[in-house]
Amino acid sequence: MKKLTLIATVFTLTLSSASWAQTLPQPFDREGATKVMENDRVIVWDVSWLQRAYPTHRHVYDYAGVYYPSGDRVVVSPEGVRSPTHSSAWDTFFYRRGVTHSEEGVGTDPLRAVFLELKEPAAAGAAGAASAGLGKQVRESDRLVIWEDIAAQGTQPAAHRHEKDAVVVAFTGQKPRITFVKRGTVDHGEDVAGADRTYIFELK
Repeated sequence: MKKLTLIATVFTLTLSSASWAQTLPQPFDREGATKVMENDRVIVWDVSWLQRAYPTHRHVYDYAGVYYPSGDRVVVSPEGVRSPTHSSAWDTFFYRRGVTHSEEGVGTDPLRAVFLELKEPAAAGAAGAASAGLGKQVRESDRLVIWEDIAAQGTQPAAHRHEKDAVVVAFTGQKPRITFVKRGTVDHGEDVAGADRTYIFELK
């Protein structure tokens, strides 16, 4: 009897946890976050961590991005553990869906980042050929490859072919310019003209 009671209790707690997760707000349904673009594959956000506490949220998609500029925040776990966190400009990241936490922006100069939410599930055997001439590879997972290209002054990017769909994030100073490029496109640098630094998120 005790065993059955324990099983019923665990089952009830599991259902309660799942229901709680489903009622949480979306990660970027908040002040300081702006949706830049969306299509069948990806949602792109320009995010600032303002000097305030944000509600607990759950990331329902795998997500990646790049920070700009440097800044600080406090990440708070569902159990209430507070973790002061510093992120440096031009650090890239990739996380799996299911992350649940809340955050607080701290400092007068907010941390900012471009976030990509990967709407599709991971595809089996999604490796394929990588594009050439996109810059320096800084991160790779089964979902995407992130390339970084720091422009030399006065140079024009070389033409290259995108073997996969890609999100191009070109920074001029601290201002991002974001473009979705379909696979098979031969790029002559129009989307990154005048940029100091470019990140290409090549989707698998």
